[in-house]
Amino acid sequence: MIASLRKRLTLFLRLLLCAVFVALAVRGVAIHDRVSFHVSSDPESAIEVGRLLTERTNDVVVQRADGTEASIPRSRIAKDEGGQDQIERGLLTAFRQTDKVYVLLALLIFVPVTPLQGLRLWIMLRAQDIRIPLVECIKISFGGNFLNYVFMIGTTSGDVFKIYCAASHTDTHKTEAVATILLDRAVGLVGLLLVMTVAGLGLSNNPVVRQIGAAAFLISAMLLVCLALFTANWLRALAPTKLMARLPWAEHFRRMFLATCRLTEHRGLVFGAIGLAAVLQTFAIGGFVACARALHMDFSDGKVWDYFSYIATGHMVAAIPISAQGLGTMELTYKTLFLGTHGTLSQLLCLAIWVRLLQLIWSLPGAAVTMIGGWRKKGEALIANPEQPLEEATQSPEDVTPPMTDPGSSVAK
Repeated sequence: MIASLRKRLTLFLRLLLCAVFVALAVRGVAIHDRVSFHVSSDPESAIEVGRLLTERTNDVVVQRADGTEASIPRSRIAKDEGGQDQIERGLLTAFRQTDKVYVLLALLIFVPVTPLQGLRLWIMLRAQDIRIPLVECIKISFGGNFLNYVFMIGTTSGDVFKIYCAASHTDTHKTEAVATILLDRAVGLVGLLLVMTVAGLGLSNNPVVRQIGAAAFLISAMLLVCLALFTANWLRALAPTKLMARLPWAEHFRRMFLATCRLTEHRGLVFGAIGLAAVLQTFAIGGFVACARALHMDFSDGKVWDYFSYIATGHMVAAIPISAQGLGTMELTYKTLFLGTHGTLSQLLCLAIWVRLLQLIWSLPGAAVTMIGGWRKKGEALIANPEQPLEEATQSPEDVTPPMTDPGSSVAK
């Protein structure tokens, strides 16, 4: 009863936060075009905002607050700080003016992302001596992405599916498979941090982007230091094993700890996975930047690298499971970073929509995986001997000496 109440309360709080973030993100946005104009020919007169109906050479036709239509000379249109007419394009106009060529380019740039995700998962599983064919790993990645972008329970929802699929391939390495999926998620975030670091510290002159790059570099450095320390045997000896043994599911925690240790022993595979994560994140964000270009956002003065940093930051915030599918949190991040310097509110909200649509489109092949079972069933994967070195895993059984195991334990050490 208490557990059920806790789940309902958690869901209610997440939906409430989602509504608050969405309200903050869309506050002030216009669905239709609107224009600010003086109520009289006096430049010092009050300014009224009306819906823009028609633009002509010498005047504009607007719908005023009382519903009446009026022709306003262009001389009465209010000016911004740059001397331009204060005409704000709405969401509908932003969508209608989207450049279809750049949208197609974004779709093409995004093509390698999911196969690279599958390759990264395949590498991570090899570090645990779990041999799943590369094609199956790509299928699992498509299925996980589909669940991420369709079911509104956060960008971590697909990880549950990946855990189930990976664990179903083995009878003896289920806990290790779970640990691998969680570590694969962490590696993906490190790849995103590396993109933010390179864009901020190496390619952009924007002070805000540089600050984001510096923060991403510090976080990445701390994670890599922790990875290096985790490989030290003396540090592993300091692990509170006695305390872990008293915890619920102590055996699972112990095996996940050992799985993490085993992963850090394969440094080449780990750094290869991190490199792949950075490459696929670059492709993904490159597709999103093409969407921004399609919306005619400001790319002057070398701002292209600002988009890499800001969009990556939005994804980092969306990965925090406090809102359904990161809805509202990513849009609010875009509003904070882009508005006033790179585009209008309508443009950046359209960018957030195109970012989600692009991911959804390329996750649709995962529908077949999740609905008809596009992964292999239990026992079809080759599970290497946990005692066997990785480089010997492909040898024939008669060429390998049987390992020594502890008769008192059912878990290979």
